[in-house]
Amino acid sequence: MNTEVNLYVYTVFDHGGGLKVGRLLSRNLRLAHRGGYEGFFQYDPGYLSDSRAYAIDPVNLPLRAGVFSAMRPEVGIHGVFSDSLPGRWGERLLAAKADIHRSHYAPAHLLECLGRGGLGALLYSPEHSLSEINPEDDSLEFADLAKALEEAGHYEKTLDPAELKFLISGGYSAGGARPKLLVRLDGEAYLAKFSSIHDQGPGVNVELEAAGLALGRLAGLEVPDFRIVVVRDRPVLLVKRFDVLPKGGRRAMISFRTLLSAYDDLARVSYGDLSEILKRVSADPRGDCEKLFKQMVLNVLIINTDDHLQNFSMLHDSDGWRLSPAYDLVPALPRDQQLLRIGGGHADLVADDLIAEGRLFGFSRPRCKKLINEVLEKTTGWHELISEPETRSRLEKRRNFICRSHL
Repeated sequence: MNTEVNLYVYTVFDHGGGLKVGRLLSRNLRLAHRGGYEGFFQYDPGYLSDSRAYAIDPVNLPLRAGVFSAMRPEVGIHGVFSDSLPGRWGERLLAAKADIHRSHYAPAHLLECLGRGGLGALLYSPEHSLSEINPEDDSLEFADLAKALEEAGHYEKTLDPAELKFLISGGYSAGGARPKLLVRLDGEAYLAKFSSIHDQGPGVNVELEAAGLALGRLAGLEVPDFRIVVVRDRPVLLVKRFDVLPKGGRRAMISFRTLLSAYDDLARVSYGDLSEILKRVSADPRGDCEKLFKQMVLNVLIINTDDHLQNFSMLHDSDGWRLSPAYDLVPALPRDQQLLRIGGGHADLVADDLIAEGRLFGFSRPRCKKLINEVLEKTTGWHELISEPETRSRLEKRRNFICRSHL
């Protein structure tokens, strides 16, 4: 593997077209120096002078001249570029596609392989200039999804990419550890999420996540369009991508993990910390803080305890940065503790904890109570979306506990 990766970063705008953003350099990438990688980024002068330019990381990479050093030597690239890369599932497929899965590769090597295949608006190329900044990624055609699902089951058993065709032909740049693919159906871009061979039932997680998104919509959150389709007797959740626009444009995305530079001791991070970023960066801080507060309430209510910082993002469009639609809303997860702190704690949360956290948002106590009531009232029909008895029982107990503490 090369011990140095030099890439040019391009962005696609929400209205189409694009521009070179700058240069990314990651070096000292020998295995012996793992933990000693070096990373640098510099905005292109032409980008800085363009009226369409925006800071690709409004907190850590402000729009100005100069060289920015990456803070994490074990990674060797800035957080906003790590956001382009897939999670464990997609990373293995990406490494297999690039035939580096048997090598000791660094994140920069994955970016080099990723090219224009990532989520969000950033593209990566070794070329100093591109004749056409084309945002088309390698999403799989829906007609090939059945074959990809078959390959996915085999791959989960063997982790051998030798006979993969459809999985590594595209659709690999999706976050998280569970199986998922980027697909296209009727000209629209979707994230296809399906069961693992290790799941108890082929449709349980798919149905639960669909229910979580439906509850989010009822609660007044903005959620992406979604639907369940059946492919060879297997339910698949299709979630419409909100980073892809109908006429070929893209929206830039950035995670709160990157915005907060929070990579260690995550148990100390609270929803109030996220609200501070919104107040600093959002084009509509009050509206976005209200959405985040409602999402916090919903996560506690439905026992969605996978509330880590990569499950919260901001999107950039012509108005600036805004909180993204809510995603990964999965009810009744086995762990009872929230990952983010609420009212100073993670478990056995009551309404006063939600209100205490809301005060950090800048909301008055009456405002917090009103927002909690809105979520409770709008989701009274939750039981119609959940059919499995044990899950319903857990959610009923949680809901009753929050309601009693709110009296």
